[in-house]
Amino acid sequence: MVENIVKKMKELIEKNGPGYLIDEPYKVYNELINSKTADKKTAGAILYCLVSNIGDAIGAGCDFAGLAKIIQKECCFNKRMSERLAEIFLYLYSDGNRDEWKQKDMAGLAAFMKEDFTCIWEGLSVWDAGNGTVDCHYEAEIALLPTDKAAKDVELLRLLKKNPFMTKEAIHDHFEKKIRNYLDDEFEEYCTCDDYYQPVVEDFEIEYCVTEWGKESGFEVLSCDGNGGDDGYEPKYRRGLY
Repeated sequence: MVENIVKKMKELIEKNGPGYLIDEPYKVYNELINSKTADKKTAGAILYCLVSNIGDAIGAGCDFAGLAKIIQKECCFNKRMSERLAEIFLYLYSDGNRDEWKQKDMAGLAAFMKEDFTCIWEGLSVWDAGNGTVDCHYEAEIALLPTDKAAKDVELLRLLKKNPFMTKEAIHDHFEKKIRNYLDDEFEEYCTCDDYYQPVVEDFEIEYCVTEWGKESGFEVLSCDGNGGDDGYEPKYRRGLY
């Protein structure tokens, strides 16, 4: 059971950052229970250790006997439970795991900066003329290569400060979300800016928008291919709105 508990807690650290156990102890407790990794008694004891800041003793380099005594004193557990918890935490924060985490520190960002990636964007909007509407849609495939500026993205730096173990896939997701939100806003503005003239959806300047986003966000645009259209004008009475 100890091995499975340590494995789960290690996964939580690597997914959410080195401070996750201390910052979110109750979430850790729920994860251990919901995953059936630990029984409620052991999970509750781990929760109590986390809120009691036992991590300071681990960081100070306590051995097994010393850590067990500290846990027993600070958390008022019996000797058997205190030794079980000492085993869990010493196993979790072993030299091997610490070395592994050191290697993963910012490794995701380094890997992300070396590769281009492709983003698929689908834009949807509705032009409303008052007595009728036009459904507008656009789809594009965009290939991007990060530059040094991308690594200075304020939101990304905040995420990395919280979790320096972020994978390159998670960083991809961060920037894909940013460009999709940007293009959603640009497409919505393009399609709805004029109340009297129906937008020519296929003329949406996708390449210009992507290039501008790339300049602002720190990406070289390798390619940008897209096309769009609309489903035609539809009077509102046909939709049963009148």
